Amino acid sequence: MTRPVILLLAVFLLPGLATARGYEARKTTGEYSAELRINRNPPVLGDNHIEIEIKDAAGKSVTDARVLVNYYMPPMPRMAPMNYRTDAQLKKASYRATMNLIMSGPWVIAIIITRDGKTKTAKFNVDAQ
Repeated sequence: MTRPVILLLAVFLLPGLATARGYEARKTTGEYSAELRINRNPPVLGDNHIEIEIKDAAGKSVTDARVLVNYYMPPMPRMAPMNYRTDAQLKKASYRATMNLIMSGPWVIAIIITRDGKTKTAKFNVDAQ
């Protein structure tokens, strides 16, 4: 390839790579703040890796909770319900899990936090492609 062609490719391809980011959102539920990160934006059919960081009211990371990820597609006429659950595993200061989205369209991701006998839920809406 000639130098102008390489430069032209770099001008068009590098900005797309530099701005490629996953999905990020934050919700508050009771005394917790839940930050959800998905490795793809928009999420895609198949495996999507998620990371959840939970903080208490003081802003301290919560690492002693049970975190369940319930992801489902809202009910639609003439379709079987699509509702899946997976436990998120603690790694360092965040919880991680993998969601396998089987259909494109709207999904709800409910992060269920259980700590000290109390349960709180943060819901996020995403559209899978």
